[in-house]
Formats: sequence, structure tokens, C-alpha cells
Amino acid sequence: MQKIHSGLHLTACIITFVSNFHSSDWSYDMAKLFCISDAHLGAQKPELEQQKKKKLTSFLDYVLQEDGELIINGDLFDFWFEYRHAVPRQHFQILAQLSNFVNTGKEIHYIAGNHDFWLDSFLEDQVGLILHRDDYEFEFDGKKYYICHGDGLLKKDYLYRGLKKVLRNPVNIFLYRLLHPDFGIPLALHFSHQSRTATKKQTDYSDSDYREFAFNRIDKGYDFVLLGHTHWPAKEKHLNGWYLNSGHWMGPFTFIVVENAVAKVLQWDGKKGVEIKLALPPGNK
Repeated sequence: MQKIHSGLHLTACIITFVSNFHSSDWSYDMAKLFCISDAHLGAQKPELEQQKKKKLTSFLDYVLQEDGELIINGDLFDFWFEYRHAVPRQHFQILAQLSNFVNTGKEIHYIAGNHDFWLDSFLEDQVGLILHRDDYEFEFDGKKYYICHGDGLLKKDYLYRGLKKVLRNPVNIFLYRLLHPDFGIPLALHFSHQSRTATKKQTDYSDSDYREFAFNRIDKGYDFVLLGHTHWPAKEKHLNGWYLNSGHWMGPFTFIVVENAVAKVLQWDGKKGVEIKLALPPGNK
């Protein structure tokens, strides 16, 4: 009877181990968590776009070498719209590399940004990304994470929050698809550029609303709150949690990496992440 009891106990231990090993909690699946946002591929002059693609390609290779998994927190492309039988061909190289990344068995989670209103099945079915239309919550190494792009969090952005609903309306998406891609894509890129130019002129920019949002999430029990959108890399402690912002890839090439519950905001130099000095925006009080 004693031998039978011991055998059953050993079997139960093996089952528990296997169950934990295949858990969806990333703490069993990965050593490092990487997060980038706001590359806005297609937004800049050709020579800058080439530099950006080169940096992004080397970064994706590095994440694979480190056996990490990747979160893209919105606005990888300056404009993304899926026609029934066409996608922007200038992004083929990056799309192919993302697909190859996923084919190694690693996951890429993609959170929709304000330039990603019209995500459809191509990125999921053909590239293999896991899409999150609004936000994404998960646990990793016993810590709770909350991630969203961050658009619409400004208190004064009530008009944008209404526009967001209009742009995501299926009827409006259908109507825009009636435009030929050779006209529809350049038109959207033009308006995207105009919006970014207007934002650049702000000399008193403040990200206080984003930090307040993150702190409120930490108050609710999250350990790490990751945002993008502001193009302002950030790392700030609140109580026992951290607000992190991945910045952007239109020059600084900043990203977040978390290992063993320790988070860093680094700059990609083409071969490795390097430390940078983080500062508050000029409008923060």
C-alpha cells in the first residue's frame, strides 16, 4: 500500500509540473520581456526610413537571440489599412521578418495605436501577430502588467475619443476601401504627417495625464504599466509599481526590457541596448 501511495504522489507531482510548464503565464515561457512602440514606418524621408528599418531588423534578431518575446505597443506603421487584396508593399521586409520571428515559436503581441484603427485579419492570419484592439493585461514572474498604447488618455482629448469611434466604424472602413490603394494610402499618410507636424510645435508639452493614468492603475494592483504614444521615454516609480514608456523609433530608438522583475528603458545602438538619461517633458509641473 505504501508503494502505491508513493507512486500516486509521484504521478501527481509530474502532472502538476507539466501543467505549470504549459501554463499561459509568461513566467514559465520566457526570460525577458521586450516592448517597443511608435516606429511610424513610412513617415520619414527615405534615408531615415532605411536607417530605421536597419535598426529594427537588428533589434528583432537580438530579441530572438535573447530568447525573449516581444510586445509592439502600437503605431509600428505610420498608417496601416488592409484592403481586401492589397497591403502597403514598402513594409514587406519588416512584415516578413515579423512572420519569421513568429515561426520560431515565439509570440509577438501587438496593441493597436492611434495609427492602427484599421487592423484586420492580415497581421493575425498571415504574419501571426496576436492583436489587442484596446489594452492587454497579463502576469509575468508573479507581477501584474497593464499595457495600452495611450491615445485618448489626455483629459482634453474628448474630441479625439469621439473621432476614434467614427474611424473604427465598420461602415466608414467599408467606404474608405472604395478608394483605390494608390490614392487611399498616400491620402492617409498626408493627414498623418499633418497631425504629427502640429504636435511637434508644442513647446510646453506635458505627459502628466499619462503618468496620472499609470499611477491610478498601479493603485489598483498593477506592478508595471506600459504606455507608448507620447514619444517620451519614461520610467517612474509609484508606490510599489512602475510607469514605463517605450518612447519611439523615429530617431532615439528606445525600448523597454524587463528581466527578473527589473525594468529598464534603453536605447538601441544597432547591436545592444545602452543606458540613457530620462527627463521630464518641459510642461510637467
